[in-house]
Amino acid sequence: MDAGQIQAWLHVAVVHVPVILAPVSLYLLIRGKRTDSREFLRLGHTLSVLVALTSAVAYFTGPTTVEWWQSLVEWDSGAIEDHGLWGRISFTILALAGVGSVISVLAEIQEEKPHPWIFHGVVWLLTAGVLSLIWTSHLGGLLRRPELAF
Repeated sequence: MDAGQIQAWLHVAVVHVPVILAPVSLYLLIRGKRTDSREFLRLGHTLSVLVALTSAVAYFTGPTTVEWWQSLVEWDSGAIEDHGLWGRISFTILALAGVGSVISVLAEIQEEKPHPWIFHGVVWLLTAGVLSLIWTSHLGGLLRRPELAF
C-alpha cells in the first residue's frame, strides 16, 4: 500500500464524520440553548470542534485522493473540480464554526459565560456548513456513482 492509497482510503473514511456529526452538533447546540443545558451546549461545541478537525483531514487528503484514483479510473475533471470547490467551501465554514466553539469551550473551562454572539455565529456557520456539506456529499457521490445524477 503506497502513501497515495493510504490517503485515499483515509479521505473516504474520514469525510463521512463531519457529514454525520455536524447536524448532530447543530441539534445539540439548539437544544442546549432552548433548555438552558450547559451539558448539551458543551457537547455540541465539542462535536463542532471535532467536525472542524475531521474536515481538515478530509480537506488536506482530497488532492492526493484525486491523484491516486485518477491513476486507476478515468473521471470527469469538471465533476472533480466542483466537488473540490464545495469541499473547500465546507471546510472553511466548518473551520470557522470550530474556532467559535473552541472559544466557547475555553470560556466554559474558565467558568465564564461565552458572549452570546459566539453561540449565534457558531449556529449560523454550522447551518451553512451542513447545507454546504449536503451539496459537497452529493457531488462526491456523483464521482463514485455518476449514473445517479439528476
